Parts: sequence; C-alpha cells; structure tokens
Amino acid sequence: MPRMKDVGIVLAAVAVAAAVPLVANLGAAPGPTAGAQQISDETRAQAAEATARRLADADIVDLAVEFTVRDVNRSATPCTPTDETYTVRGHLTAPESVLAEEDPQVTLYQHDLSANEWYWRLDVPGYHHAEELARRGHASLTIDRVGYGASDRPNGYHLCLGAQADMTDQIIGDLRAGDYRVVESTAEVVEFSSVVLAGLGTGAQIAQHAALFGNADGLVVMGWADLGRTNRFMTRFFAGLSTCMQSAGPDQQPEVDGGYAYFDVGATQYVETNFHDADPEVLAAATPLQTRHPCKEVVSQLEGISTDLRELPEVTTPVLGVYGTEDSLFQDGEEQLALFSEADTELITLPDAGHYVGLDSEPELFHDGLADWLAAR
Repeated sequence: MPRMKDVGIVLAAVAVAAAVPLVANLGAAPGPTAGAQQISDETRAQAAEATARRLADADIVDLAVEFTVRDVNRSATPCTPTDETYTVRGHLTAPESVLAEEDPQVTLYQHDLSANEWYWRLDVPGYHHAEELARRGHASLTIDRVGYGASDRPNGYHLCLGAQADMTDQIIGDLRAGDYRVVESTAEVVEFSSVVLAGLGTGAQIAQHAALFGNADGLVVMGWADLGRTNRFMTRFFAGLSTCMQSAGPDQQPEVDGGYAYFDVGATQYVETNFHDADPEVLAAATPLQTRHPCKEVVSQLEGISTDLRELPEVTTPVLGVYGTEDSLFQDGEEQLALFSEADTELITLPDAGHYVGLDSEPELFHDGLADWLAAR
C-alpha cells in the first residue's frame, strides 16, 4: 500500500496528464521494433564475438558481476520501497593493468529510462562505451538497475527514484569493499579506492541523488537538466504517466509482474527522441533494444526534481556535465551545473549530438573528453 505522499505525487500530475492525448497503453502499444531495421540473432552474436576478440587483443578484462542490494530508501527523495533484497547484474570492464593498480578507480554508470546496460555496451566498433573508456585507461561498471534487463524485476509500481539512488550508493560501498561476485570466471574481485558516478537522463538524476550520500569521488551528469526539460520531454512524460495510471490499482504487489511502460511509442518516436545524426549501423543495432521502464521511477521524478533544486548545492564532489546541442529532451547544461554551487564543475558540449550522446555523431569527442576528466580525478 503506497504512502499518502506517493499517492499525492501521482494525483498532483493528474490534471496535466489528463490534458495529454493517450497515445499508448500497456497492452496495445506498438512494440519497440515496429518499423525498425532488424538485426538477426546470428548477426548480434557475431558482433558480440567481435567485441570479445577486440577486448582480448587489447588486454581488456570484461567480467560479468553481481551485487546484492536491498530496496530501501534513505535518500533525500521520499518514496516507499519494497524492503526486499534483489540482485543487480552487470559487467566490469577495464584494462588488466588498471585492475592491478594499488588504488584503482572505477566509474559506475546508470542508464536512462528507455535503455538498460546495453547502452554502454553496444557491439558496434567505436560505440561500445566500456571498451572505448578501457582503451583510454579507465575501468567501468555498467549495470542493469533493478527492474531492467538481466537484473531482478519486481513490479514496476514499487521501484522509485529514491530507492534506486540508495541501491546505487550500496553498490559504491560494495565496490570499495570488494563485496560482489564475479560470475563464470575465476578472477578475483577488486577493491576500488575511488568510485565515480555517471548517468544519462533518468540515470543521471539517480546518480545525483546517490551523490548526496557523500560516498562518490566524482559525478558525471549526461543529458539531464532539472530546469531544462523540453516540451518533448514533458509531452512524453505525461503521456507515459497516463499509461501507467490506467493500469495502476490497489492490488499491485511487489512480486506481481507488471507496472512497466515505454517512454516512446514505437521505433520512429524512439529514434526521433534519442538520436540526431547517428550512424545507420548504430540505429540498426540500438533501435530494437528499446526498453520499458518501471512506472514508479517516472512518477517519483517530480518529487526528485524538487529534491535536486533543494539539495544539489550540498554536493561538493567534482561534477562534469555532458550535453548534446541537439538533445530533444534536455537543454541548458550550464544552468544545471550552476545548481552544484559548492562543487568544481566542468561542461562538455557535443555539437550535433542528440540525447544519446555516446551513440550519436563523433563519439570520440565524448570518449576523449570524459576520459581526460576522469584522469584528473
């Protein structure tokens, strides 16, 4: 049973949501691959094998890892968690030499609403983020957060922003303590001395809230602006909220599957929202991977924005902002960084890049800029 504050957050949006045409519902929305160029399973397998060969040839380690987290909320954003224990799955990708260092650093990446871990691991040469950062000397932890991909998937009406931030902070502690599992490998776990948080879109908002715990050594905010939300974002937000509200009810329980929706309806809208000038090979690989998001993650964003405006001046760790000039969802990166009034901030603006800054034109500008900033931490 949700707390009254959670219900109030939903009801506060009803008036606006009602004014937005209902363009989808959970049962009838076009699938994510509608109209998209298809890639066969065989082609995807071949691309994954090619990635594995490139990593091995470059002495880059790529380990499947698991973390045990508890869905609790000790963040500054109020929302009701399940208090259940879940498994978060992902990959640790790094040069062998970095993992052997005395005081290694790792960056923990949080994906956006319409993607999961694949965003950081797309099997297209030059666009596999974890590979490109490893080639530049950096370790990356990419994950499916709870509710996405290979990680545990409770009912989406029970996964809120504040709890996702808490679980992110738990993973930071696990990385420092070496309290995680390496899967299908005899490799030993590594204890990291420095952990940087990074996120895209909603993943960036979660990273911001996790940084408020004070346990991260740096923060990278990509494609998120509390005061720079565009009309397209607001239209898609409230349309998706309407979709989620239509399926909500008092019988929703954490263990019951359901409570997930698409932010964009169909492949065309998905591409228009997230890309601007992407390589056709990237579009063919990424478009069919569009992901549903947990409904309560979106609902709790409204309260999360209030938290950001109130609490982000308390962040003192260095902050990097990364924004594409053609991002259809968020703009005004300088204004977002100004919220971090007590932190050292730096802005990278990527010309001709859309919301998916790492999958659009000239990804090397993004990878080089991020790698240089991480090296200075």
